[in-house]
Amino acid sequence: MTDVGEELSRKACSAAERDTQVWCAAMSGPTSKLEQTCSFFYALCQEGGWRMAIGYRAVLRLTRGQSAVAAAEEQVRTWLKGKVGKRPAQQARVDWDGPGHYAIGRGLELLVVHADHDEQTPRRLYRIIEANPSGRWIVSVYAGTLVSKRGGEQTIVVEVDLSGADREAALAKVAPPKIVRTLLDTYDASDGSVQLTGTPNVVRSAQIEDLLAAIADPNRTASVVVALSPARDLDDAWRKVVGSLTRQSVGVTAAYVVYHDAAEAFAEALPVSHRFHPGQIRTFLPDVEFDSPSDAIRHRWLALPTLTRSLQRGRVAEPLQRRHGEDARRRFVEAQLPADVQRMIELLRRSETGIERAARVQAIVAKARAVTPLPAQQPVATESASDIAQSAPEAPAASSPWRERITAMLRRWLGRDPALPKELDDLDTFIEAKVAEVQVATDQLAEAAGSVENLQAEVVRLRREREDMELEWAVALEARQNADRDNTVLRRRLAASRQPGDAYVEPDTEDWAAPSTVEELVRRLTAGDDEHHVTARVVFTGDDDGAIEIDRRYPSGVYATAFWLHVRVLHDYAEARLNGFNGGLHMYLGADAVAGTKCPPGQHAAKESQTVLNNTRWSAERVFSVPTTVREGATVLMEAHFKPTWRDTFAPRLYYYDDVAGTGKVYIGYIGRHLTNTQT
Repeated sequence: MTDVGEELSRKACSAAERDTQVWCAAMSGPTSKLEQTCSFFYALCQEGGWRMAIGYRAVLRLTRGQSAVAAAEEQVRTWLKGKVGKRPAQQARVDWDGPGHYAIGRGLELLVVHADHDEQTPRRLYRIIEANPSGRWIVSVYAGTLVSKRGGEQTIVVEVDLSGADREAALAKVAPPKIVRTLLDTYDASDGSVQLTGTPNVVRSAQIEDLLAAIADPNRTASVVVALSPARDLDDAWRKVVGSLTRQSVGVTAAYVVYHDAAEAFAEALPVSHRFHPGQIRTFLPDVEFDSPSDAIRHRWLALPTLTRSLQRGRVAEPLQRRHGEDARRRFVEAQLPADVQRMIELLRRSETGIERAARVQAIVAKARAVTPLPAQQPVATESASDIAQSAPEAPAASSPWRERITAMLRRWLGRDPALPKELDDLDTFIEAKVAEVQVATDQLAEAAGSVENLQAEVVRLRREREDMELEWAVALEARQNADRDNTVLRRRLAASRQPGDAYVEPDTEDWAAPSTVEELVRRLTAGDDEHHVTARVVFTGDDDGAIEIDRRYPSGVYATAFWLHVRVLHDYAEARLNGFNGGLHMYLGADAVAGTKCPPGQHAAKESQTVLNNTRWSAERVFSVPTTVREGATVLMEAHFKPTWRDTFAPRLYYYDDVAGTGKVYIGYIGRHLTNTQT
């Protein structure tokens, strides 16, 4: 797909504009469908790397009272003036008025697109195209007022593309454009409740709670980079180091420098699993789960020795800057945009497609006319269409400007000398066929667009599942290594105690073997001929729809094994309670002195988050059936649940209600896909 700036700069066809519009209308078919298809393929080319590859994207939500369009236009003008100022020998024009294409200078172009809904909801696209020895760079600034339940959301999206590069090359080479830093330094922008700034924020004792809230914010999409100062006299120098480290992720991360006098208090406020030490820099990804020790493995830290090796004159060298910033940029580039932001971008791209299509048609028409010029048009005062009709084909000497132009047109399109009126009928058939071809091609493009869109969605889903599997593998590997170490130490001690036979662990009996499917597990826990003796302590009270869905999605039976372990945990926990253990299930999982089946504590959650409980619809999803002997209304809110998998949009869960103190049993109300929360 040829870039509109390049197309327009090569072909200035303003004289053919009126004719072009007529031909566009004749050859395009339904404009809205063609625009939608072209817009989709434009977006697809960007995403897939056919035309260019996005190497940077930032979504900035401005606070109320600020105008995203005014802010974007002001900063684009300032940025371009700075670029033009470095090129004094060139004649350049930075001012523009309305949508269109503007040549700012040699190798520097600007495309302005408007897609306003009304005066209250303006939308703008400023696309800066710059060619230099290092490549062809496209910076796109989308700005608009987005309609939401809270009113007009002032939003700016900045993307940087590298023409001719694939995704990996773009991520490695692209850096945040200067306009992002100036926007953040000039206007108040946020991501959820997290403030985005161009330089790291200083955290002292009074700001510790604010930092903890930013890390735990369930609505943020940006990473939070926290650096603990190694010493009091290095506080200011440490801030400069962190500022240089995060230069490549400005706009997609929120950086905080905890000064030394607050570092210890901040570390103490974190769970043990998520703590780190002075001199370390930790990146907290979105969706932090402080109550899950396994969650800590997601949030990597940079140790002081690694950082020190990359320091040059008190600043981090560019290779480490790029490595540190690339992960954050990748998440934003590959993540799905919020629905309101996606809608704004689609509308602006659709308007841009109209401009691009008109420009390309102008260029094609102008080129064709240059090859086959029509006779010069002369003013005709008396001749009309009826005069032409009365002209006999056997009178070749009779000529007129109209006849000459029609003759040239028929010769151009049909390739033969005219013999009116048959050739006019043939020309009409020719045009009709071409219009039909365009319509068919448009329909086929729309069908192909739908197929490609589905494939793209599948690729995104598979990528997320791969990342989730890698994370689960890392958690499982860590648990396996710890378990192997414990087993080795315990066996050595048993051998030293002269009772080596105690090191032998007998296998499970056949009736305690894991079921092959989750549906079979549910049947074991449901009263009837197939019930297992585990139902003396654990009973399933829900429906089996969720279990069947899990088996269809994961036919290997991996979740049947995982959930059976949790059922055994519940059974042995209930037995321990009835035999004198005084504590909840989470305490039981950490009580080594209490015999019974255990699972990693990180797979269990005793409660739901306040975000879920405060949402009426979400909390209602967690109300499940129990016998009337447990609750008079036969339903109860079940907060406690097991989570055998880490995190994806399906992520099966098992919800239960502990009534050991009453009926002596635990009731499982739900086994199925992840219920609704901020992550789904």
